[in-house]
Amino acid sequence: MINLVAHFYQGKQGKLFRLSRTPEKIKGHILYISPLFEEANQTRHMITKVANHAYDLGYQSIVFDHFGTGDSEGELFHCDLTLWQQDIVNQLQEIKQHSDLPITLSVSLSAGLLLCAEILSLVEHVHFWQVELNGARFVRQLKRLALAAGIEKRDRAEHGVVTPEEMIAIAGYEIPSGLLQQLAEQDINGANYAEQQFELNCCWFEWTPVGQKISAVREKQLIQCQQVFAEKIDFRPMEESKFWQATELVNASQLLTHSIEVFDKQLTSRKVSKRQNSEVALQVSQDNSGGHDA
Repeated sequence: MINLVAHFYQGKQGKLFRLSRTPEKIKGHILYISPLFEEANQTRHMITKVANHAYDLGYQSIVFDHFGTGDSEGELFHCDLTLWQQDIVNQLQEIKQHSDLPITLSVSLSAGLLLCAEILSLVEHVHFWQVELNGARFVRQLKRLALAAGIEKRDRAEHGVVTPEEMIAIAGYEIPSGLLQQLAEQDINGANYAEQQFELNCCWFEWTPVGQKISAVREKQLIQCQQVFAEKIDFRPMEESKFWQATELVNASQLLTHSIEVFDKQLTSRKVSKRQNSEVALQVSQDNSGGHDA
């Protein structure tokens, strides 16, 4: 039975609802960064499945709702990008204060727009699920949804439901225009990553049609991302349907299989690294001892 605890964590501006899975013997930590708005609902079931499998391998995991979303405190109109990023940083720092085990950051879809240099500097591994790193493109897609819902917006106005000018109604969410502007300015080539290179392991899960290569747009993001990471990105194509676009819950079996493989690989690499470090330390000790006797 999985040791699952639902609790509230004190974020920067309010309490965040979290689900923590903690095995008896912890071998590593995972922080799942949920994507934004409706994508959070569309990915939750697969985040749960992957977290449960990771638990069996010895990973403690945390899944949380951003401030102003889900079951966390606050309202969306009080949110901004800096607040969300700081909540992520604080949680990562708290993990590091209590553990020296490696931390994996799992980032799906639009959650990539919440990343910044400080966040990446606090983890050893990052997993990208069809991650979006171009904020301008993401916001354009959202605004197209808003245009498509123009009839619905007029109906709301006729019934006395008025959205303030600083809020934009998209797919049932009242989103602050300032937050959208912040998201639109997010880019893997932007100031947050300028002249920085992170020495961490990155695994990129990309959904592609069977027998087809990654699209030119997606490949560009992958190349730009690779320029930020010192280590070569582990690229893993998923030749299965995009579960977050399905009208019913879909089990992404390839994602589960590859995730387990990557998690297990991380643990094995850590064991090898610890053994090598121990051998080096022993050799240094012997060398120093020999020099002293001489």
